[in-house]
Amino acid sequence: MTVLDTTIKAPFGVVDMGSNGIRFGIVTALARHLPVAYEERAPISLLEAQGDEHYIPTETIDQVITSFLRFKTICRHEDVDPTNVKVIATEATRIATNSTEFLNRIKEATGWSVNILSKEQEAMISSMGIVGSFYRVDGLTMDLGGGSVELSYVTSRGSSPLSEDSERPKKRLKTSASPVSLPYGAAIMRKRLSACVDQQEKDDLYSEIVDQVAKAKITTNIPYHLRDHDGYTLYMSGGGFRALGYLSMAITKSKDGKLKKGSYPIPIISGYSITGEQLADLVDKYKDRDPEELVSELKVFRISKRRTRMLPATCFLVSAIMKVIRIKEIYFSEGGARQGICYHMLPYTEQIKDPLLEGVKSYVSPLPHALSPDEFDTVLRALNNAIPPLYLAPDHPLQLHRLVPAAVHLANLTTHYPKETRAFVAFHMPLASGPLANIPGLLHSERAILALILAYRQGGDVPDPVFNAIEAMIGKYGVSVCKYVGRLMEIMFLISPRHPGWGLEESGLQFRLVRVESDDEEAGNSSPMSSPITPQTRQYYSTSKLEIVMPKKRSPMLEAPAVISVIESMDKKVQPKKFDMDEETQDVRNKLFTVTIVH
Repeated sequence: MTVLDTTIKAPFGVVDMGSNGIRFGIVTALARHLPVAYEERAPISLLEAQGDEHYIPTETIDQVITSFLRFKTICRHEDVDPTNVKVIATEATRIATNSTEFLNRIKEATGWSVNILSKEQEAMISSMGIVGSFYRVDGLTMDLGGGSVELSYVTSRGSSPLSEDSERPKKRLKTSASPVSLPYGAAIMRKRLSACVDQQEKDDLYSEIVDQVAKAKITTNIPYHLRDHDGYTLYMSGGGFRALGYLSMAITKSKDGKLKKGSYPIPIISGYSITGEQLADLVDKYKDRDPEELVSELKVFRISKRRTRMLPATCFLVSAIMKVIRIKEIYFSEGGARQGICYHMLPYTEQIKDPLLEGVKSYVSPLPHALSPDEFDTVLRALNNAIPPLYLAPDHPLQLHRLVPAAVHLANLTTHYPKETRAFVAFHMPLASGPLANIPGLLHSERAILALILAYRQGGDVPDPVFNAIEAMIGKYGVSVCKYVGRLMEIMFLISPRHPGWGLEESGLQFRLVRVESDDEEAGNSSPMSSPITPQTRQYYSTSKLEIVMPKKRSPMLEAPAVISVIESMDKKVQPKKFDMDEETQDVRNKLFTVTIVH
């Protein structure tokens, strides 16, 4: 079984024998949302154990074999054929002088053959792991392990949509044909920095890294279009880089953009983002710190003492990288070798799917409150007709074109809960405390948007201070749109709670947009999506009027007090709270939505 073997069938196991640790996972299906039944990490650092002689000690080999035998037993307990396991190894195993002996002992004890990735394969698998954990990737990719750092790129632009001899798309994504693996992993960097006796040697090491990154940038052959005047988008993975993300979460705030310790509301690394300026400030602050002082000073969620000791070395490395490559924004990824191998094995028809929607459907489908396909289509169609087209554009920052379908799938799951908990539980579904915390394909802003829509679908009464922090992430205009969509869903699902599609059709209730005006249209700008935008940017929001058209024939499904009161209060409930407006914005322009009832 080779590392790129695509004949393997799920369920199967994956063992990633990295330089800093050994990761094991059981993959339940070759599906776009990359589902796993179980994952764990064995804290064995092959790179540190082998020392300068690059010889893996016998006791370390014994620890690895014991861990492998544990993994094999777990496979048996999960009805996974022990022969149906992929085992890969990276830099530490590549450079070990007793690598052959090491792999032979593993084979004798477990029956598993270990595939040592070449540097090029490791870089390719790393970039695919990042692709697998996002909905859309368009930029540079870097994966930092203990022994090496990989540089590549991924883009969906400039690739041929069709092969010459087939109707099958040739390639959805284009990656570097010559990705580069550099020997500057976190463990190696710490060791090399600790060996520097003075500042001059540190400066020489810095210059060496700058020179090698500059050469790697040329070798990787990065497409020109991936950089704009502000720099590149960079996707970071690997334990060393993820530690920077967790450190940023611990000290970075949201509402006013100032530093304030410990209040970031979504402690999930995948999909977390910061600007290039924030990253530069972070690495500049810690690159010259003493590792032992940091261990006693920093107590950060998900950063172990061992990883804390590597932070200065990681920051030193990133500082040198940013000397060569200008970075505009950074997205952190949980994706690693397991995700990369699985994504590479997916058929094209799976690769092109949205991981969010596939993950949501997988979660919802076995539940009793899941909508039938016809019900789903009816509700989604009604919603899309009532939402201004501007917000459904694929490049709008609210990403409603994918979040609204996900919300419809999830909309009914807490209806049978006690009334006071419905909005609370719905709100937490996509957040760190909810069942969708591990779902791929969501940036943090998108988790926040989905959480707000689901909360307002259930009335919006969420007695949790995190609610205000989530709203602050999106801004008052984004919150207004989430509130509008959620309240629309509240009405649609209230008519016939278990069968909202039937209820809409039988009641005859209609939703009609009669005016949609954006600031860009008023200014004569026909391309409002031409520049990067955020959910807080006012000029990309429209002022809209919705008419709720009551049927001529009276219907108890609508006229009942429990329903008509919600319909009649729709306009009031979608307006911003008075304390969200200052004197300059307390006018009609701040009211994005006006709702009237037509009899």
